[in-house]
Amino acid sequence: MSLGTHLSMSLPREVFSTSHRFENYYVDDMQCGDLNDWDIQKLGLDDISARVDPFKCLLFDRMTYFNPHASGFGAQQRKGRTISRQQCADIMFDEMKSLSTQFASGQYAPLIGKLIDHFHYGNGQPWAGELLTRAYEEVIRGVGTNDVLMKIRNEINIQLHSKRDARLDDFFFARLKSAIQDSKLPKFNRYIDKVNGLGVSVHDIYAQQIKLMRFQRYTRSWEGTLFFKGQDHFGLGKEDIANVLYKNFRFFRIWFFLQRHRDYAYRPFLTNFSTHIKINGDV
Repeated sequence: MSLGTHLSMSLPREVFSTSHRFENYYVDDMQCGDLNDWDIQKLGLDDISARVDPFKCLLFDRMTYFNPHASGFGAQQRKGRTISRQQCADIMFDEMKSLSTQFASGQYAPLIGKLIDHFHYGNGQPWAGELLTRAYEEVIRGVGTNDVLMKIRNEINIQLHSKRDARLDDFFFARLKSAIQDSKLPKFNRYIDKVNGLGVSVHDIYAQQIKLMRFQRYTRSWEGTLFFKGQDHFGLGKEDIANVLYKNFRFFRIWFFLQRHRDYAYRPFLTNFSTHIKINGDV
């Protein structure tokens, strides 16, 4: 037996939103083309690519290639021939994709390649894809990776059980927001994400929002639909490349150089993902 829709105020209604706002193009990891040779080298980035010298647009002879997975910053002089800046960039993008295999295996492995291609050709336009959406839903539902769903379900159960005539009013949502304020949000920071391609593609989701889209109470139960929306920046800030962990991987040195050097200035972009999640409970 349904108790009808008199419980519901106007939906959808926001349940939670991060302090970080969506569409934020002003943070450091969304900047591009703002550094010159000296700025890059001052950050300790001399050895960018194993295939080319992007400062001089020099294609190294194959006999002088370094190990592509090397992490050193040696100043070894390598011979080669001059190429165009566009050729130099294309070679680095190819190298970047090759190096990405260090961080990507399994069902989500193709994701980083798609993002690198969009970095190359997308001119900063936002990106969304089915594979990332599937991964987002998986991490939202994942046991032990976040506790948002559990807290929302528990708080609704408590409110409906304690007040048989409870309504979805401002007080209801204020209590719900308070209950999940310190929750662990969905993130791609599980151990498996270090090797499945999600960690290098997204990792720490910059902005998230949760809305209650649909709600129905019955005599002894209830059901509803939540809408999760997330957004991240496919870009590197100075604080990222200053991190020794990132700086030691050639993959990230190439990424930072292509994005931030004024003569290359490939634009970072927003990655968007969202999903609907059904929840239910008993009262």
